[in-house]
Order: sequence, then C-alpha cells, then structure tokens
Amino acid sequence: MTTYTNTFGGTNIYPSDVSYRYVSLTIDQVLDWPLEAAPSTDVVAKIMDVNATTTSLVITMPDATEAGTGETVLFNNVGANTFTVKTATGTVICAPQSGTTFQIYLTDNSTVSGTWRSFQYGASVSATNAAALAGLGIKAIATTLNQSMPVTAISTNYTSGTSDRAKVLVWTGGAGTISFDTAPSLGSDWFVNIRNSGTGDLTLDPSSSESINGASTLVLSPGDSAIVVTDGVQFWTIGFGQSAVYAFSLLQIDVSGSGNYTLSVAELNKTAYIFTGTLTGDRDIIVPNTVQQYWVSNQTSGSYTLGIRTSGQASPGASVPSGARAILYCDGTNVVDADTATIALPITIAQGGTGATTASGARTNLGATSIGNAVFTAANTTAAQVALGLSPIEGGTY
Repeated sequence: MTTYTNTFGGTNIYPSDVSYRYVSLTIDQVLDWPLEAAPSTDVVAKIMDVNATTTSLVITMPDATEAGTGETVLFNNVGANTFTVKTATGTVICAPQSGTTFQIYLTDNSTVSGTWRSFQYGASVSATNAAALAGLGIKAIATTLNQSMPVTAISTNYTSGTSDRAKVLVWTGGAGTISFDTAPSLGSDWFVNIRNSGTGDLTLDPSSSESINGASTLVLSPGDSAIVVTDGVQFWTIGFGQSAVYAFSLLQIDVSGSGNYTLSVAELNKTAYIFTGTLTGDRDIIVPNTVQQYWVSNQTSGSYTLGIRTSGQASPGASVPSGARAILYCDGTNVVDADTATIALPITIAQGGTGATTASGARTNLGATSIGNAVFTAANTTAAQVALGLSPIEGGTY
C-alpha cells in the first residue's frame, strides 16, 4: 500500500512549480513549499542562486512531511560568504562555500526534519560534504569537521542519555541528581562533561546496580567537575576536578547588617572564615546542605548573635560569640559544634581543675578542712582568730 505522500510517485502536485530563484540573503530565511496558499514568497525553487551578504546566515528547508521523496533543490553560492542549509528542525544538510554548488534531495519524508542527502557539483577531486558527516560532538565549519561541546544548563533532576554525548551539562540549582541511562544502552565510549556550578551537592547516579568509580553514586560539590565515561558496563570519571585553591583556605567576609547572609558560590568551599562588620541585629550565615568543615572567627561588633546554619535548620544553628572562634561542621542537614568532648565541666583535678562548680566545693576538693575554709573566708583578722579558736587580745599578742 502506498502512503499518501507517495501517491503520485515522488512529489506532491503543486499548482505551479518554481524553477528558479535568486536570493539576496541578508538575514536567516525559512523556506516554504510553493503550495497554492504558500504563507510567504520565500518558496523553494528547483534552482536557487544565493548571495549571502554576511557570514553565518542560514536557509531552513520546510516541513519534509509536506513534500514527497525525491524532492530536489540545487543551491549555487554566487556570493562571497558561506551559508548553511538546514532541515526544518535545525540539522545541517550542507554549507556551500563561495563559488560552489550543492544538490540536495529528500529520501525520507516521514518526519518534519526528513532525511536529506547532498553532493557537490564540480569538485576537482572526490570530496565529502562535512555537514553531512557531522554528528554528536562534531560540527562542520566550512568543509572541515571540528569538535563540538554544546553547553546545556540544568537546575532540576535530569536523566542523561545518548543525545547528551559530548555535551557539557552545567548544574545551576541547589542539591540535585543527574541520573544516567543504562551503560549498555549508552554504549562503550559514550561520555558527557558535567560541572556543578550550583549551590548544593550534585549526585551522579548510574542506573540500577551499575557503579561510578566503583561506588553506587558520586557526589560533586559546588565547583567540582568531571568527564563521565562508560565502557558499556560501568561508569568512570576522568579529570575529577575539585574546587580547592589550597588544602587550607581562609576567607574574610564583611557581614554587616542583620537577618540571613547566604554564602555565594565564590565564597563556598573555604576552610576558615573570618566574619567582620557591624551587626545591627541577629545574623545567620546560611551554608549549603553539604558535608563541609567550617573554622569560624567572629570578629563582628554589636551585641547580637552570629549563627551558622543551613537553610532548613532552626536559627541560629551553631552560634559563635563575638570575639570567639569555633570549629563547626555540616553533616548534610545541620551545622553542629565539632568539639563537645575535649573540655568537660567541671574540670577534674587531674586536668588542672577543681572538680567543682562552687568556690567552697573547690576548696574542699583541694583538701581544705572546715577550719581552713573558715580562715580563708574570714572577713578580717578577728574573724580569723575566732575561726582558729583564739580569743583576740586588744593591742596584745599571744
């Protein structure tokens, strides 16, 4: 059974057939088939002389489903600049340079883009149309094939598949996940470039029991990047770049004001922070929900609380008094004090303390007797003499 578009054997019957057009190409042009009710005068002709007045201009072919297989167009570049011919969905068909002629013909009209083939007239030697060979990670520039790494920004959970080969996926959201289609479906040698430019951890999660670097998942902290490749069985990273200027880094930030202060991407991934400025109210430093250590020195002025916390943690999180320093860490949910066991109160005698929380208890623990306590706490000489059981003699001695 013949399909509708093939009923007349090769092309639809048009009210008129445009044989020739001269096109002065000043802007990108989208062509229409020369139907009876064609929406514009920019119609497809059998022979098209094109003069592109500037570089990088594009001619886009119409919907392929509205034409029959065998539809043929000749593009002759009579100008000084190269132009590009693309399908209705943006796939490059050919890119005639100045003085060259390409013929294209439709071999499959089952999709809007269609399948077009092209060849060059008048080549002095056998020549390949670079545009026809371009694929994922490769693009045509004039007559040569060149590497291509298209950049796509994403901020919500995403599953990476075959169409992402050679792309750069830039994460711009908070905490999130990039999953992958199965390694066998992606095939050996598939790869994608991933950069975490967001504000939270980005989890790379292979399908099912497949692993990445031998683990079930891999976390990219803000500023981290990696090339993810597969051998068709598991996933691996190459050039896993971690954003760390030094093993120990310090940043001073003026946090004058009040309310919440959220660390920017440029302020993340430091080890030590010195917070300065004048507080006009309680101030919370908001950090990401990522496992991270924070050495904090509170050098702010103003009698207000400085807290360090995540966005979902109750204020003030872990507070640091003015003029004090603290070592804190985020466990992925909350910021907590990293040191709660070094000094236990009361400090024992063995640790140089008294083992007590009151002065009298301290004296007793250090060996003072009741008489010794009474003498030590006597307000004057007479009281001390009485504590020793002596009767004071006015102006005399014992």
